[in-house]
Amino acid sequence: MNPPKFGDLLILSVCAALLCGSITGCALFSKTSTDDQKLADVRNLAYAAASIGTAEALLENPAWRPSFTAAQSRLDQLVTQRVITGDLLRNILTSLPVRELKSERARIAIESATVLFDASVGTRLDIEQEPYVLAAATGIRDGMKVALGR
Repeated sequence: MNPPKFGDLLILSVCAALLCGSITGCALFSKTSTDDQKLADVRNLAYAAASIGTAEALLENPAWRPSFTAAQSRLDQLVTQRVITGDLLRNILTSLPVRELKSERARIAIESATVLFDASVGTRLDIEQEPYVLAAATGIRDGMKVALGR
């Protein structure tokens, strides 16, 4: 087994920090948190997942950049117009070629973000309903934007 690389450690550190924050201070776990706090948590978790996932996917296959750029642009339009729905968001995300990822690092990044999101959001709210779907779409759009260097 090879020793962990800097990128692996960075991914694990980000995931660990997000997990600790979600367990100890995440508004999604608090009965007294406001809707604004919950929306911020959804947005931040989606941002982290999208920025890490997009960066890892593009490191593995730079030829996917046009697909990610198009998805980010489409998300930007829908978020700006505030017409995003769960189905629209799901369709944009399923258009991305991430199922073809083969590297262990990319798999760990995406699975960790998914597990973290499920653990913190889970059944506590319906992510596909307003206003949470808009918060998630905004986080995904912004995370992809950063990873794309836009």
